[in-house]
Amino acid sequence: MTLKVSVIMPVERLGGDAERAIESVLLQEAPFPFELIVISAEPLGPAWDNRVRNVVEKNRNPATRRNRAASVAGGEILAFIDDDARAAPGWLATAISTFDNHPDVLAIGGPDPAPDDSTPAELLSDTLLATRWIGSGVAAHENRPGIFDIPSASDIALVNLFVRRSVFSGFDESIGYIGEDTALIEHLMTRGRVVYHSGVVVHHRRRAFPGPYLRQRWRYRVKSGEMVILGSRANQGKIFGFLLAGTIGIVLGPVLVIPYIIATLLLGSRATRLPGSQRWRIPLAFAAHHLTYYFAIVWGMLRGIIRR
Repeated sequence: MTLKVSVIMPVERLGGDAERAIESVLLQEAPFPFELIVISAEPLGPAWDNRVRNVVEKNRNPATRRNRAASVAGGEILAFIDDDARAAPGWLATAISTFDNHPDVLAIGGPDPAPDDSTPAELLSDTLLATRWIGSGVAAHENRPGIFDIPSASDIALVNLFVRRSVFSGFDESIGYIGEDTALIEHLMTRGRVVYHSGVVVHHRRRAFPGPYLRQRWRYRVKSGEMVILGSRANQGKIFGFLLAGTIGIVLGPVLVIPYIIATLLLGSRATRLPGSQRWRIPLAFAAHHLTYYFAIVWGMLRGIIRR
């Protein structure tokens, strides 16, 4: 039997979010055959033998793991999802319908909002990513409505990504964690259409603010700074624009404090799902978020210069 889709999910450890992620894929109602390939460092055990296809890969490089799973996948389409995300009903069917109706589309991604059972600390992190103009700047994190060709390789993310196997060249294993998806999407955009579809939804667990979230964002933005110096064209304009705005903000800090508080509170309140009693935290969270981005990018660029 020819498989239409191979869903690929790296799993660090079973339990909690990971099992809910697996179930969300297995419960997809789709008018075509699909498989779920779970990549793990150790075998999942006999309880999963008839439910998923388990590939054991001890190398924890996420690019290596996903490439290994793709090498044995039987589907025409490769669908990537993380073990802390849950596929919404219709996730597979909506994406594959788009591929079938548009043969020139090479890859599809969609929004990845936080799940409804998120804690206030997770919802605060989600607010920082979802707020237009001053947040992540990523269409998938902002849950933008509509269907459109993405203008930037970072507008969709590996937590919710579909790629035609015929054009999948593999993730760059030298990049490893953070940035390997952007590099792949950047390459695909030179070959054809890469589309954002707001109906292709996964609910992605956020790191709690402040500690876990800011540590994750620091690692991401350090890698962004490095990749710019090492030749990546993805988000160059955004990164240099952010650095310019950040430098002006730091220099003129006392003058801009009140406008900054008002702007972050108004814009953040439009995107947040925090209860009203918690929204006073939004300006403080944005200050920490923006400072982390700024100094992480600068540090990453310095590391990139050293590597070169």
